[in-house]
Order: sequence, then structure tokens, then C-alpha cells
Amino acid sequence: MFVRTISENEILPALHLVWEVYASDAAPLQMPEAVYRFQDFIRYENILPRIRRGDITLFGAWEGQELCGVSGIDRGGDLLLLYVRKNRQRRGAGRKLMQAMYQFCGQALMAPRMTMRVFPSGAAAMERLGMRALAPAQTAGPETFIPMEMPVMQEAVMPEKKKKNTAVITGAVIFVITFLFLIAAMVYREAKDIFGNPFGYPFDEYGDYGGYDDWFGDDYYDREDDTLSGMDAIPEYEEKGLPFEIKEESYLDTPDDKKTTYVDFEVFYPQIDGMEDQKVQDQINEELKNCAMETVDRIYENPAPEVKERVLGEEYPVIADYVKYKVTYLTEEYICVVFEDYSYEGSDEAYYVGLRARSINLKDGTVYEVKDIVNLDDDFVEDWLEGMESESGNGDILSELDKEEMKKALSGIDTKDGTYLPVFFTDKDGVEIGFSFHYDKEDENDSGYGWVTAPFDEAEMTEHQTDNPFWDLVK
Repeated sequence: MFVRTISENEILPALHLVWEVYASDAAPLQMPEAVYRFQDFIRYENILPRIRRGDITLFGAWEGQELCGVSGIDRGGDLLLLYVRKNRQRRGAGRKLMQAMYQFCGQALMAPRMTMRVFPSGAAAMERLGMRALAPAQTAGPETFIPMEMPVMQEAVMPEKKKKNTAVITGAVIFVITFLFLIAAMVYREAKDIFGNPFGYPFDEYGDYGGYDDWFGDDYYDREDDTLSGMDAIPEYEEKGLPFEIKEESYLDTPDDKKTTYVDFEVFYPQIDGMEDQKVQDQINEELKNCAMETVDRIYENPAPEVKERVLGEEYPVIADYVKYKVTYLTEEYICVVFEDYSYEGSDEAYYVGLRARSINLKDGTVYEVKDIVNLDDDFVEDWLEGMESESGNGDILSELDKEEMKKALSGIDTKDGTYLPVFFTDKDGVEIGFSFHYDKEDENDSGYGWVTAPFDEAEMTEHQTDNPFWDLVK
């Protein structure tokens, strides 16, 4: 694994990684106001000019071609970001990013210390890493934190002298001198004021910090005790001894010929290999691929009018889509796959998180929808809405719709121009039914949910299920 500064064409994927980890690990512990402000803080159009001015430096940790973690620091030595992708946590990425910023503080910034805000629960671990508390826990705006700092020992970060490869050494010295010269040549403004604190309080003494579990050490806490969220929380089921296997395919593309629009796609999807009926296998694989590529088609291959309008109206237009999947239920006769989708649809403000799913009969390729498996009557809607409220923690969710409108949206008859997209999936515990939301950014009904599904176990679903053959596949 290696760490280096992030180039301009890598900024958007880096911000996507930051948001994905923050939304999963940090947002559930934050007040809504803090979440909204953090989201604004990492907006592409807000952070790009600051990176270009040198007010912020981002670092990335790579394993091969995969970006595993992202960190950021400002001119004053304030640690702004430290987030590591879930499947790469506790493998050293966070520690390497921290070391890179420490070196950067000493060599390029000549900063005497690094500062950060630390959640109270992480203070002891930070002390073991050399941080010290500057004050007791305090509250500012929506956040409670302990201000901490780490002195930067200049003699500990000076480049090691080498007897060989002097061209590289010289290049490094020129880089540092040039960097310092550019900083000195700038009209210095307080980096904290330039940065624009997303939490509404000054950065004059301390920095914002997040995502520390990766580099605290293996004994910090047991990851198995953490509360999972999103797609990670879905418990999968797979039958043993299957006569076929699941292989992963991907669509990865960052076109070089797009001079004015940033375009980036990273879409993963499963494909079945080894089924006896090749024709049905091809049909199913095509269905799974098309589901994964649905947003790419809508925003790029055959862009919707609103996407085109955003691209034309933005100074820094962005078209990007990142899709990951999970096989939540798999037997010899049935497969269910969920796809979690992160997309930028013309601009960094038009950012969406969505969920799609495919439930498919492996014998004949039949694809099942919500309307096929449940009776969409008043009794079901009442039970389902109660589950939606419970899962979201919001008693007002979907209050803008009446029961009939909910039924029409769940059946796919009227999704309000794609605002309420019905989705269901099966997993180890039963069936979940809900919506993937795609509110217009000006819609006052948007409560910030990407998707919400209500769970039903076998007993709860008995009174609502249809006589569709689907139910024979999941018993």
C-alpha cells in the first residue's frame, strides 16, 4: 500500500469515498445539522477551488489501482479528513495516511503541530498515539468534541539523506522550496476563514476529524459490535452445494476526451456461470447487468433532459456513478441481488444515493416486482408504513402521500416521475419492501433519505402475500 497526494482528476472519487464512509459510520451518530453541513463541506465545487489555491491538500492510500482511504489537511496543520473504505479498514491505510500528513506538516508546511477535534469516545486511543487534550469535552453547534493536538518534531520528519539517486533528492528539495515560495508569495489569509467551516465554528485552534477506527489499533474496539447500516446491514443467505458460481464483472470508465465535464464510472455487478440452461443464464445475466447500469444509461448513454440542463449550467459539471452490489439470497432456483448506487447527475449538488434490486427465478428468468408478491391493500399499506417509520426513525416519512398514492407508487403505476421507486429484496431474515427516493433537490418533502425499506418476517408476511409462485422459492 502506498500514499501520495491526490491529483485533480481523482478528487471526485476521493470525495465519494469520504461521503460513503461518513454516511455509514459517522452520520448515524451526528445531529442532522452536522450531517448537512459536512455534506456541503465536501461538495466538489466548494473544495476544488481551495485545493487549486493550495489551501487544502488531499492524500490518498492506494492498494494497486484501488483508492482505499482519503485524508486532508489545511495550511495550518488542521486535520480535516481521514476516512478509509470499509473493506480496507484495520489494514494500515489510516496509519499511513496519518504518517503522510505528519511528514507534510513538518517538511512542507513547517507547522509546529497538528490539531483535530476528537469524539469523546476516541480520546483515550488518540492519547496512545501521542495526542494530548487541550481542554475538556465541549459542545459547539451540533457537535461534542475534545480538542487535541500532536506536536510536530521537525528533526523527526526531515528527509533522510541518501548517497545514491541524487536526482530524486534534488527534485524533492526543489519541490519543497517551490511549495514554500508559492505559499509565501500568496496574499496570506487565515486558512480557517478561507476554508469555510462546515460546522459553523472557527478552525482557529482545532481541526475537524473523522473516521479514526482504522488507525487506532486492533484493540480500540471490536468492529463486530458496530451497528451496520445501508447495504452492509442486509444479512445474506446462500444455499450450499450450488451447481453454478457467481463471478464479478465491472464497468470502469473515465473518458479522456471529456474536456469540460468530469466523467467517471465504477459499476460492479454479478454474473452467473455454469447454469445448465445457457439461454436462461444469458437472459438473467443481461438483466443483472442492465440493473447495475441503469443510472449510467440515464445520465450518460441516454441522458435525461434535466441532466443535460445541469451540465450546461455548471462551471464544473460532473457525471459519475458508483455501484456496488450484494447477493442477498441465492438458491439453485432463485437469486436476489441488491445494488447500492451513488451518482452525480450533472453537478456535485445533484448527488443521489439509491437502491435497486432484482429478484429472479433461475429456472425461467422471471423477474418479480413488489406488485407480484404482496396484496397492495389498506391493511398492507398500514403495516408497511409503520415499518417505514420505524426503520427511518421519522414518523412523518411519506406524509406527502396518501394511501392510494402509496399503492400506485409501490405498484409502479405512478412513481411521481421517478421520485418514489419501489424496491424489494429477500434476505436471511425475510422480505424488505420500500422506496428508493429520487427527490428533486428543491423538493421540500426531501428528508435526506436515499432509500428506506420495511422488514417483514415470514409470519408477518403471511397475511399480505399473494399466491404467486415466488413464495415457493423462498420458503
